[in-house]
Amino acid sequence: KAISKGKSRRATEATDVNGVSSRSHAVCQVQITRAGCERRGLLNLLDLAGSERRNDSMYHSSVRQKESTEINASLWALKECVRARVVATSRSTSKKSRNVVIPYRSSNLTRILRESFERDSARLGVIATVAPNATDTEHTIETLRFVSQLVGSEKSIREGESREVVPLVKERKKIELLPKSFTHKQLTSFLKRKKIDVQVPDKFDGKAVMKMSTSQMRVNLKVSASVSSDIFNALRKENDRVSKLHRAERISLAKARKGDYDDDE
Repeated sequence: KAISKGKSRRATEATDVNGVSSRSHAVCQVQITRAGCERRGLLNLLDLAGSERRNDSMYHSSVRQKESTEINASLWALKECVRARVVATSRSTSKKSRNVVIPYRSSNLTRILRESFERDSARLGVIATVAPNATDTEHTIETLRFVSQLVGSEKSIREGESREVVPLVKERKKIELLPKSFTHKQLTSFLKRKKIDVQVPDKFDGKAVMKMSTSQMRVNLKVSASVSSDIFNALRKENDRVSKLHRAERISLAKARKGDYDDDE
């Protein structure tokens, strides 16, 4: 009941990547005691909100972007505290190792875990959640990289042989590109299809133009207010359309894989 109540207080919001994206960390502290004695132990259970890449949060509102910044900052603080603790508890007898300061005051998250950082007997376990979808490969790699850095095993990572993980992907139609992935040529072609008369300078591609406001488009692309508005709206509509296709494709692939697993069983 207590865990359910705590979970209900967790902040979640819909983003372009996840419909129920966690916008906060969840912390559950379990005190282990013996009757008539002082506290014997403390178990901290953390469900961390995922870090977000700049590309994933490009079109977020200012509130969502601020949340992403705070999430990434707290994850960075946690990683630095764990690294400092590893150095502080190492077998090295050097003065540098003995005088390491664990910066747990850098974040509210690490402040809660102060006791775990200060006690030599404390232990750390990490569980990483990754997705099997080919479209989520970059996110999976970033998650594994973060966890390996957190536990100090990044030097143990070795790239395996290339292999065909999901042959089913080849049977499906080619996924359309998001406007931010357009090259200059693709961007020009897209605007031409939308019958928007504009000469885009060679130095601007889809990613650069998607970052512009309408006023910036007027200056950088040398167009009128109405044309800059047309470009802005056309790119956003295309982004929404292709994003829906990508989400539908991920769902379709997940269902197809589930069907394959059921057949194997």
